[in-house]
Amino acid sequence: MKTNNSMPPIPADAVVDLHLHTFYSDGLWSPTELFDHLASRNFRVVAVVDHDTTAHVAELQQLGETRGLRVLAGVEVTSEWNGTIAHVLCYASEFSGNSLPELADETRRRQLENTREVYARLETRGYRFPRREEILAEQRGELRRPVDNARLLLGHGYVEDLDAGLSLIRDAGYVIAAARLDVTVAAAHASGAVALLAHPGRGGGEIVRYDPPLLEEMLEDTPLDGVEVDYPSHTLQQTDAYLALATRRDLLVGAGSDSHGPSQRLPIAYRADLCGKLLARCGTPVTL
Repeated sequence: MKTNNSMPPIPADAVVDLHLHTFYSDGLWSPTELFDHLASRNFRVVAVVDHDTTAHVAELQQLGETRGLRVLAGVEVTSEWNGTIAHVLCYASEFSGNSLPELADETRRRQLENTREVYARLETRGYRFPRREEILAEQRGELRRPVDNARLLLGHGYVEDLDAGLSLIRDAGYVIAAARLDVTVAAAHASGAVALLAHPGRGGGEIVRYDPPLLEEMLEDTPLDGVEVDYPSHTLQQTDAYLALATRRDLLVGAGSDSHGPSQRLPIAYRADLCGKLLARCGTPVTL
């Protein structure tokens, strides 16, 4: 793998997507399937930011290299700020030290522990999941994240939709395991990474929508490096507002599809110059 300082510049119109997921967290893409798709559509730089794990970064970077793709080191860390959930995208050319990997691993461990406890509690209440291997086929039937219990409830006909499943698992003891936002940002910086708030305008489920005034409060508390400005569910008005905030505060700008699989949302071809400063910080300068 080329070192950070030896990466040649990419043109401003090069195709990038800095928010992708595989089956190493909650995605449906296999890494091979994802990178074959990206290579066939001439993506140049991507970031796989599987939730709360850095264990597969080297593998993903090597796989991307075989297809001519520059793959940033990335992770999306489940975090908490003032009692609300905030997802943080951490990027680097390569992660250094153990701070960020250890934080991600601990967050994931706590999530898995709670997921297994909820599963056991559901069974004591009489719920049975004989089709677990089929419903969680992409992860070989393993429980990996809290939503897996909701998926099992839905797949076995116990609930009508995923939201109802999430409500039921909350009643069974589901709690969100999250790292403190300031701890996440400090761990990212200690590992040579930058930290951006993911999809601030999305909202829904456990995710709070961070409109610019609330985001300004967060930035006063925590030294985030940037914000994911371009995101599929952001309206044009939201995108403009977040870009204006990022410009005023000299923040890094991110752009990503949040693609989880071919049946959900495909990667999006963003121009590299949308997030040129971020790419440069991660060892991939953009010719403007």
